[in-house]
Amino acid sequence: MGYASQAASTGADTTSTTAAAVTDSLLRIGILDNDALALDSITRMLESQSRRLRRRVTIWSTTSPAYAIQECRMTGNGQDKTDILLIDMALNGVTGPQIASVILSRSPHTVIIGMTSYNLDTYRQAAAHAGIATLLDKATFGQGLLDTIEKIADEQQTAAETSPTVNVHGHVTKPLSDIERSIVALSLGALSSKQIGARMGITADTVSSHRRNIKRKLGVDTWLEAMDYCRSMHIV
Repeated sequence: MGYASQAASTGADTTSTTAAAVTDSLLRIGILDNDALALDSITRMLESQSRRLRRRVTIWSTTSPAYAIQECRMTGNGQDKTDILLIDMALNGVTGPQIASVILSRSPHTVIIGMTSYNLDTYRQAAAHAGIATLLDKATFGQGLLDTIEKIADEQQTAAETSPTVNVHGHVTKPLSDIERSIVALSLGALSSKQIGARMGITADTVSSHRRNIKRKLGVDTWLEAMDYCRSMHIV
């Protein structure tokens, strides 16, 4: 549709980590709005209230549809995937639903929340057709926006933890426990079993035992295969 050829503006990307966070899950949120003042206001609101989400939150924001499309594109290792995108329904020259359709065709993992200052009925049908998850009124969405993001994030985490998948060998994998996911995350950070054990307060032998269980659950023979699978499936 040609949107990616538009000149992208510089996007802001910030991370909010609070003492109130109770999980190690990373939630990456993008914001696309052609109104720079509204963009700044929404970004500041999310940063100030991110502790409610009980996760490490990374936020990027832009006025450029092309930049948003690029940021939402699936990456090779899944580390920079955008989980939730807030998108204004009226952009310069294009509509939010048009951009949402492009993004979801390339990045189906991203959940899109539409937002508008106009009557919601103006965009409701187009938003639904584009695959936008929900539509919110900018004038009143302060509390509702955080509630919606929290619900979506919880659903994404539950799905990631409980949905069985099939690996390249045709083996139906089993969900990993919280401690197993932590070991995977630390292993992806190039830590040894001894270093992981020290970080988690367990022995290196216990880490090795968990690694064997992880390989069994994922249906792979080597730890390298396990890491490759976890990267490709965005398990952490």
